[in-house]
Amino acid sequence: MKKRPALVLEITLGVIAILSIIGGISSYIITRETGVNRETKDSIISLKAAESGAETGLAWIKNGGNTFPATLNGTLGKSRYTVTILKAGNGTIKIVSTGFFNGATRKIEVLARTGSDFYPFAINGNLAINSFENRGSGAWSDAVAAVKTIAHSTESELAAAGFQIIKSNDLNLPRVSSINASLFYPAESACDYGNYKTDETISVLNLTDKNGDGKIVVCGNNVTLDRSLIKFDLNTVIAAKQNVTFTSGTTLKKETGSASSLNVIAGNIAYFDRNSGIDFSGKDTGYNILIYAGKEIESPDTSGQWISISGNQNTNNVSNVFLLTPGEIAVNRDLIDDTATTRNDVNFLVWADKGITSTNGGFDISGSSATVRNFSIIVADGNATFDRWQFTGSEDRSGLSYSDIENYCINGTILGIPETYRNIYCELKRQINNGAGNIQILSWKVY
Repeated sequence: MKKRPALVLEITLGVIAILSIIGGISSYIITRETGVNRETKDSIISLKAAESGAETGLAWIKNGGNTFPATLNGTLGKSRYTVTILKAGNGTIKIVSTGFFNGATRKIEVLARTGSDFYPFAINGNLAINSFENRGSGAWSDAVAAVKTIAHSTESELAAAGFQIIKSNDLNLPRVSSINASLFYPAESACDYGNYKTDETISVLNLTDKNGDGKIVVCGNNVTLDRSLIKFDLNTVIAAKQNVTFTSGTTLKKETGSASSLNVIAGNIAYFDRNSGIDFSGKDTGYNILIYAGKEIESPDTSGQWISISGNQNTNNVSNVFLLTPGEIAVNRDLIDDTATTRNDVNFLVWADKGITSTNGGFDISGSSATVRNFSIIVADGNATFDRWQFTGSEDRSGLSYSDIENYCINGTILGIPETYRNIYCELKRQINNGAGNIQILSWKVY
């Protein structure tokens, strides 16, 4: 009985010890949880600051910022952020935004691209080719086709030829409508025939340089070419504020051996009646053909050749064929019939904002080249329908890539590309790069 007080004391001390331990643990947990909560709150605030910095960086780019690297700083309440903007290559921009608050830091990395989408073959609609023939010794490179939809047979045939097919419902493509077409028109003082106030009809065999400035310029409110054969041997511009009309059976022919380009410019419609067309043939120093119409390039005829290129084009210059309209190209013959032998690059750009319809034609390329023939088709808002693409010659075949466009813009003069054509490459490059403030976010990573 004498040992009981000691036992009670021992039990009491044990309970006190246990309660002290529990109290210490509780105090530690409370302190720790408070710290974690504070750290979590600080982290969230610093993340918000980083997000604000990333948005500030995107706004800087959208508003025309183009000097890299760039650094931006700012605050969000009591937090702050630092943004670094870098060129990341391949037309992409990297934004690194770091947010700070009470010793906590969070980081966001954004990879973005400005400008329009660009693919050598880009149709923001349906692509259909009734017959695709890919023979000869050539093989395709840079053959990337981006489409909204594509006919199953067309997809199979293009894929078999080595094309990469990309399907997208969100294509933002370069537009002919963004080009300042007034730059295509020569000054009225340069006109050898007509003026921009009255209509002009050409029915002579040989166009001549009447004012002695080294080129031939035909001007008119409307211009009509009305003769079975009309020849030219200098750089020639046919320019109408309204319509350019080739009457039935009219052929506009480049003289053999002349170093000349042909620009057909119509503010409204470029119309080619039955069995009319353009002929570049013979042993020439290359060829440059531009057809631009503000509303439509049209030829309902289903027979004969529209643009015919043949002969031995023995030249050190780069040759170019451009078909451009903010409207539609509706030519029911082969757009281009090319049997020529070339010694340098040849580029074909078919660029029509509202669509291409060639239900009885397309491409017929059967010549040969020592280098490459580049092709590009761009339809910003419409379908592209062809009866055929026939490639049966001996040459390297390629999509017209961005690097090609950049090269022809920067080095076009050295390569023998006329200034008007070089400027079109530069305009296409500008639209691809700038895209009128359009920004595409490729990735958004939070750290």
